[in-house]
Amino acid sequence: MAIRSMARRTLSVCGATLAVACAADDKSRPGTDAETGTTASVVTWSDAKPALSIDCQLPGDCRNRAFALCHGGKYSVLKDTMAGAAQVPDRGTMVVRCT
Repeated sequence: MAIRSMARRTLSVCGATLAVACAADDKSRPGTDAETGTTASVVTWSDAKPALSIDCQLPGDCRNRAFALCHGGKYSVLKDTMAGAAQVPDRGTMVVRCT
């Protein structure tokens, strides 16, 4: 009886861990992330090297997505349509490259 209880707990913990891991994955790879409302794609920049283009509504969302796409590492901003704007536009784009 104790073995069944331990097995159920173990399976529950594994299931919860898997659910969290899958949810966290959306931000760390190109595609749409429903939680932040951002879309990221791989593009070729003017220097013929790949970069990440992120479409977002708020500047903070673009920065958070760039951080996740670069797996918590550093990134350089190649283009930011929201930087220096007097008013926050409806949508913006940030192009980054992981360093």
